[in-house]
Parts: sequence; structure tokens; C-alpha cells
Amino acid sequence: MFAASRRVVLLALGACLLAPAANAAVSGRAKASSVKVDEEDRKLKYTADMAVDGLFGSGWGEGEDGYGEGSWLEIDLGRTTEIHEVNLWPGNLSEGKKSYREYSRPRKIKLTLSGGGDPVEKEIVFQDKLQRFDVEFEEPVSARKLRIDVIEVYEGFVFSDMYIAEVAVNFKQSREALDDWIAFLDSDKAVEKFDAHEAEIKTAFQTIMDAQFGDSDSLDFIMDQAGDGPTWLREEATRRVDVGYRAAAIRPDTIAIDALRKLKDANGIPAIEMAQLRSWGQRSAELQELVEIFYAYQELIGGPSPNVPYWGQTGWEPGAIQSFGEPVPIEINANGDLYIADIGNNRVQRFTYEGRGDRQWGGQEADITNAWFDRGRTWYVTGAASGDRNGQFTNPLDVELIPAGEGEGFAVLDVTKRVQIYDDEGRQLIGWPVQSDAQIDPGVGGEGYLVWIPRRKWLFVILGNEAIAYTLDAQEVARWEIEDGTPNAAEVSKKGKLYLAFGTEIVRYELDGFRHGTIWDTEQLGLGFEDLDLTLDEDKRIWIVTDQGWAYKFKNERKLDYAVRFSEVSLIRPRIAVQEDILYCVDRDRIIRLDALQAKIDAEEAAEDAAEETAE
Repeated sequence: MFAASRRVVLLALGACLLAPAANAAVSGRAKASSVKVDEEDRKLKYTADMAVDGLFGSGWGEGEDGYGEGSWLEIDLGRTTEIHEVNLWPGNLSEGKKSYREYSRPRKIKLTLSGGGDPVEKEIVFQDKLQRFDVEFEEPVSARKLRIDVIEVYEGFVFSDMYIAEVAVNFKQSREALDDWIAFLDSDKAVEKFDAHEAEIKTAFQTIMDAQFGDSDSLDFIMDQAGDGPTWLREEATRRVDVGYRAAAIRPDTIAIDALRKLKDANGIPAIEMAQLRSWGQRSAELQELVEIFYAYQELIGGPSPNVPYWGQTGWEPGAIQSFGEPVPIEINANGDLYIADIGNNRVQRFTYEGRGDRQWGGQEADITNAWFDRGRTWYVTGAASGDRNGQFTNPLDVELIPAGEGEGFAVLDVTKRVQIYDDEGRQLIGWPVQSDAQIDPGVGGEGYLVWIPRRKWLFVILGNEAIAYTLDAQEVARWEIEDGTPNAAEVSKKGKLYLAFGTEIVRYELDGFRHGTIWDTEQLGLGFEDLDLTLDEDKRIWIVTDQGWAYKFKNERKLDYAVRFSEVSLIRPRIAVQEDILYCVDRDRIIRLDALQAKIDAEEAAEDAAEETAE
């Protein structure tokens, strides 16, 4: 049922050990400035020894007033040791991120190594996150004692007590494994214990599967074994492994982790986080990905927000938008319906003129994914499953309205360099891959665009610095390199020319790639902006919005109709659509709507009133 044999797991447990050879007697002890005593169970104390027991579910907790500044923890390794690195797991990790945030944890410490040669001191500042922090030394340090003085702390959100979960030495160093320990793990006694442990995990797993609503005790048992290793292994490590090396000796239980993976219960996240903190290299990366999947799955099964406002908000629910900082293209049809390329949700959404999300393409079911350009990202919930099947998208880069039959359809370009055409009923008609060597990257403000040329009935696909024209039956009719490089916006002029924006200027190109020259720049649009978008309204007038929040309407290439302040705050990767002087702009995962003409009238009246007051 579970993907591991007893001999493979036992050998893996031994092969991962990187501590020096142990003597017959276990060496080492720890002491601290104070000890936290549980308020409900006075017999339960979070002693200094809990910071060197190899377990992340326990830990040393200081028990003085305040948040832990000035407290200290000292570890005596029992003998002088050549130390290549000191490994620290700050905070209370018993419930993963939850307990880590609830309790205080070190922010800044002074680490002192002594008892060998000259004392060595280091000041260390921790980022406030669940982590294993490795303090590495360029040259090995001969020492017997490690002292941690807590200088500053991150205060707990709920409790003031400060915790350090575990301390180790030479956790990742490639040295000979513990001879006695490996010999034990390969012994008949250890194999027998592992067989019994595997049977316990299987029984607990089956109990959960057979119960209508699961079984909390069985789940707690599997989680405990997954995060801090099999109970029998911990007990043997306490008897056989020196202080400082137990965190390396006790490996995550792959059988229990596999059970959690199959159960898909988000409650198991803290156990997998502990297992990840106990690992390194490829195994650590695999467990980190599993943690991300579980967090995303937890959000998904929690269900969509029932109160997504009109005009959108950040999220994956219908009507929400998820851009991760990328531009979200927007188009408007004759009925006032708005279409957006919801890049992070792997879908195209339609909003009514009232701002209500009423339809989507790219799949109807939410899912979890790590699809994000070529590089991927952490797993997240997406409003529609990403994919390369017909009707699916992977990070749509642009949407463009096009004629289709008796009505108006749309075309979509996604990050896989695939074009898909839809009719006026939203049915897919055709799709094709674009052959291009252009590298499409996130974080640069957009590198893929669609532009429909009505006079030629061509659909231009712009990828990076390459422009490629197609008919709607996928026939390539033109291809050329853009002289100015990769544009940050694209549109077609009233006369069928291409307007391409490059930073703070807009350049006109012929459809064969001939560069006419700059049409608009800072002379017409003002100084201080870094990004812009442009579009045509129903009368083929050009509109430009800059990231400084100004909107400009031009009667033609030479004459400005009017300018109006669109937003009092800077815009991030603005993308715009206009109809009847109503301006729509996607910014920060929502659609901003402005009656530009009324705003112009209001501004003029305010200026007149101000002038009259001045005259009086």
C-alpha cells in the first residue's frame, strides 16, 4: 500500500546520517537561563534538553517575564568536537506555522563556541519564517560548548514565551555515518521494530479510511510519526546518539508521510513541514512542494468566498482576478460586456456592464496548479485548471475581440504560445501553436499581445520582439522583427497601422514592419510615468492611460481632445478599455471604472470656481 520497503527505508535512515562516529556512552547535556512550565500540567516542562532531543514537536521554552530577550541556552557536547556548522530551528514548531506565529521566537542571537581553541562568536539575525538556519564556518572550529544568547525576538501573536525547537551540529556535513547507529539500523532487531511500526501506520490509515468522518487519534499518530520519526527510532536515538546529532539521526518516516499524502488531509501540514525541516537537497525540495500542495488544497476545499464584490478582487472565485502582478488585458464589446485575460486563474472572464462576473472560459472547475510561465511557481488555487487541451489555457496573456459569424467572438493567446479562436457564443472554433523562439518571461510587464487588423482580416501575434500575422484559419501571412525591441502595449490605428508602446513612447509601424517613427511620448503625455496602455473607442479615437494615473483622449495623432486625472494613486501594469467615454482599467486585480467625460466637466467646473474665489 505504501511506497517503501523496510530494508530501503532503514538503509535510507542510516545513509542520511552525517555525524561523527559515536562512542559507547552517550555524551552531552544542555542547560538554560529558565524553563517554561505548562500552566495546565505543572509536570510538563520545556527544558533545555528538549532543544537537543532530535524532536521538532518539542523544544526549549524560556519561562521568565517578557518575550525572551536576555535568555540563554547552553549545550555541552560532552567532548571537544570539530564543528563545521551549527544548525538551528527557531520557534515553537509543534503545530507548524500556527504555533510558530503564536509564540515568541528569536530574531537576533549571539552564538558562542568555546571549550576547544579560542572562543568564536557570531551574531545572527533570523528571517521571521519557519526554517532551519545553518551557521557555516569557513574553517572548522574546535569546541565543546555552544551558547546561544537571545538579543532580540519576534513577539508571539498570542503567547509571550520564546522557544527554540532544536539545535544540532554538522547536520549536513558529508562525514562517515555513525557506525554503531547504522549497524543497529541494519540489525534484525531494527527490522522487527520497523515491521511493527509499518503495521501500526497501516492500521491507523485504514481506521481513518473506514470512519465516516475520519479518526482524529489515528491521524494524530500518523502526523507524529511523519514529522518526528518513528517512536522506536527516537527512543533508540536517545540511548545511542550523542547530543547535537539526534536531529540528523532521526529521519522523517516515509511510510507515515506517504499515508498523509494519500489522505490529502490539510491537518497534516505541520507534520510534513517538520519532515521538510529535517531534510535537505532533493528530498527537502520534494517535501516543500508537498507542503505547498497541501496549503493550496486546504484553500480549495475551504470553498470560494461567497462575497466577491462587483468589479473584482484578488482571488480565484468567479468574479475575482489573480494576476500575481502581471498585466490583465481587457476588451469591451458593443453590448458593454468586458472580457479579461485572467492570467493567474488560467481563464478568460466576462463581466457585465454592471461589473458582475457572469461567464468564464478555460474550464469551469477550480483546481490547484504550479503552472506559471516556463519557471513555475509555488502551488496555488486557480479559478480554472491549466492545461493544453482545447478550451483550456495556461496563463492567458491577451484577449482580443474579433468578428465571428454574425456577431463578435474573441481570440486568446496564452504563455504556451497557443492561439485559440472562439465564436460569438463562446464556442471554440480553432486553435494553433505559434512557431517562435521568443522567450516569454513574467515580471516585465507583458511580452505577448494580440492585435486584430480589420482591413486585412489579420490577427497579429506579438511575442517578444517578433510580430507574426495570421488569417483566422491559422495561415501565416507575415512575420518580421520589431526594430525597437519588445513592446509593453500594442493597438491598431484607425487606418490599420500598428501602435506599439516602448516604455514612455508610442511608435507607429506599417504591417510589413516599416517603422514610421514616434507618435506620442513625454512631450504629449508628461513626465514621470514608466508604463502605459492604449486602446481605441467605438469612434476609433485613441485613448492612453499612464501608470501615473492620467488618461488622455486624442482626436487624431496630432490633436488632444482632453486629459483627465484617472486615479490619484499610481497604477500597476494598467490595461484599459473605453466605450462612450467610460474608461475601464484593470489595476491590482480589480476593474476601475471612470466616466471620463463627466470627470473632465467636474474638473473644469472646479477650476472655474477656484478662479472666481481667487478673483473675489
